[in-house]
Amino acid sequence: MKRTLLAFFTFLLWANLFAANTVLLDFESGTVPVSVSQWLNYSTGGTSSTVWSSPNPSPSDPINSTVNCYQITKQTDDPYWTGLEVSFATAIPITSDNQYLHVLVYKTENSRIALTYTPEGGAQSSDLWQTNNVTGAWIDYVLPVAIGTNLKTISVKIGDAPGVYYFDQIFLSDTGTALSPTEVSIDPAIKKQLFQGWGGSLCWWANMVGAYPDARIKTVCDWITDPVNGLNMNIFRFNIGGGDDPTHSHMRSDGGAMPGYKASATDPYDWTQDANQRKVLKQLIASRISKAGVNDIKLVAFSNSPPFWMTRSGCSAGSTEGDVTNLKTDMYDDFADYLTEVVKYYHDSLDITFDYLEPFNEPDSKWWKALGGQEGCFFSRNNQISMIQELYNKLSAKEMLSYCRITASDANSMDECYASLKAYENYGGILDKVSLISTHSYGGERSGVADFAKTHNMDVWQSESGPLYIGGTENFQLMTMSDRIIKDINGLQCRAWIDWQLAGTGTSPLWALIVGDYDNMATPFSRAISFYLRAQYSRYIKAGYTIIYNSAENVLTAVSPDETKLIIVISNNETYGQKFEVDLSKFSNFGKVQQIRTRAQASLDVKNSLTLFNLTGNTFTYDALSESVATFVVPINQQTSLEKKNTVVNDLNVFVSNGIILVKHPDEKKCRISIYDMLGQCVSSTSSEGSQSVLSTQFLHGFYIVRAEIDGKVYARKIRIS
Repeated sequence: MKRTLLAFFTFLLWANLFAANTVLLDFESGTVPVSVSQWLNYSTGGTSSTVWSSPNPSPSDPINSTVNCYQITKQTDDPYWTGLEVSFATAIPITSDNQYLHVLVYKTENSRIALTYTPEGGAQSSDLWQTNNVTGAWIDYVLPVAIGTNLKTISVKIGDAPGVYYFDQIFLSDTGTALSPTEVSIDPAIKKQLFQGWGGSLCWWANMVGAYPDARIKTVCDWITDPVNGLNMNIFRFNIGGGDDPTHSHMRSDGGAMPGYKASATDPYDWTQDANQRKVLKQLIASRISKAGVNDIKLVAFSNSPPFWMTRSGCSAGSTEGDVTNLKTDMYDDFADYLTEVVKYYHDSLDITFDYLEPFNEPDSKWWKALGGQEGCFFSRNNQISMIQELYNKLSAKEMLSYCRITASDANSMDECYASLKAYENYGGILDKVSLISTHSYGGERSGVADFAKTHNMDVWQSESGPLYIGGTENFQLMTMSDRIIKDINGLQCRAWIDWQLAGTGTSPLWALIVGDYDNMATPFSRAISFYLRAQYSRYIKAGYTIIYNSAENVLTAVSPDETKLIIVISNNETYGQKFEVDLSKFSNFGKVQQIRTRAQASLDVKNSLTLFNLTGNTFTYDALSESVATFVVPINQQTSLEKKNTVVNDLNVFVSNGIILVKHPDEKKCRISIYDMLGQCVSSTSSEGSQSVLSTQFLHGFYIVRAEIDGKVYARKIRIS
């Protein structure tokens, strides 16, 4: 009787799992079914390297317990598209009831799999290559098929490693969510970098938006800086324009014609120039203070090109050749003087402090040519070294190193950045003059820069990125950028992630997060779907949070400074749903979880939608919608407040007076003091030796947490500034 009941319930589970499904192939029989008119094996071994009805390598797997399957052996000399192609005797009409093709694949190698289909009388669809690092288990790969298609042929292709592969249970379904889950294990003991914030470049959009009425500028800046309803950005790259020859007219019209501050070698500095970008910068600072309650903004001043009169070509768009340094050989000290004078003026006269100064932008790129559409300048690596040396000399001579340091190299790719860093290191005496590694993440390997930074105890910022050369649909490009954020923070281990264009003209959300019409000031600005996708990250992983390890490649995890919040961001760039099983066994004492979700398809109108749920146990399952990003805010360690957890409150004395916070602590050892607002955002920090630390910043009224780390112990106190 028990065996009968078990069989009955197994049948119910199986029937529910494959409800409304059309099984195309199950490979139970060693004979090719009559429904198949033709089949091909791409392997050089031919059909002899396959078994149509091979024993299931993992019959206990919950998503495929059938007896037999299809086996194919990929040879070392096979092309990457080795796999199985099957044509059906009768074409299958595709409707909303069967629009998703599912193929179960078992592999022992970490290889990509692609699915394609061919309609009757039509062309084959593009290969949909899918990466899944799981081996030794059945994986459900899914391909959406266009409704209205008469499906004639399907193909399963194996990329990468040779070995033995198995296919089974090829079926059509009305459900787009894969049956196989991605397991996400999180380990807070494996701590990575302390995150410093999110940001964007002001070049070129601020050169346009700064001409708008004050109220509209404030709205845009509020959207960018607001930690609750906006993008929570606190890092900005400000472009020190070189200024082109006034007789030229080739610069792009969307703000690319950046003004310079000095018209010639003999002219005085004109500080009225660049009023638009400066106005936006001032408002960003004001908005951040208003919305976040503190001025925690970090600023980078960067140059795309020297002034035209310092260049070999006489044009700030680049040299005539493209691969020749455009700065005249006798102008390195002049250019360093120009950059430092601008930074010094902003600091001394406008009370705007640039934390870092970058003398070049994408200096290894050879596309910066005279009469191009934007400012740019190639610097050979030897010339980069000369420029850094001259810039450091000027910063030192003008006593500016106390507030402004050098960052480099802002290369277009991470490979180029790594090569420049190695050149600095090999030259000697230059690397120690660079305080921050900055790189763009348009391409290249992340590990080189990450390992170099770790070896030399340097911080890395991803200083510019966007959907350059990605191609494909808008949704695909948006989700590729979502995945890039995760890869950069996990793989590059950058402490900041910075967008290129925050605002732009037109309706395309691919580069700009905020869109409008520069040619018509009456047209209102609006937040593109990319704005809401970015907010899935930037609102919740805040400055002061620590990135921690997780096992999945499309998941980002972090914990708050007081270790009472766990943030999990899951990006699903697939055109079908995915199931995630999140293991929280290394955490305890949970509160109610917030789930926030955005979908790339703007017409679906899913923008930062919020739901709440309680955890039962220490795991949860999430069915990720296609092309979506979900953020989970998980309250952890709720049994203990910050003041009680691993703290000795009475030994930490905090005094507040006129914007200055004095912290007296019990030991003479090195101490790191961090101050957090009640949103968990780090608003100020310092390291010092001795028995006291002093912090001075622009605190608004309210409550703050002062946290001191001394010799492995944590001391904390809650304070009120009134």
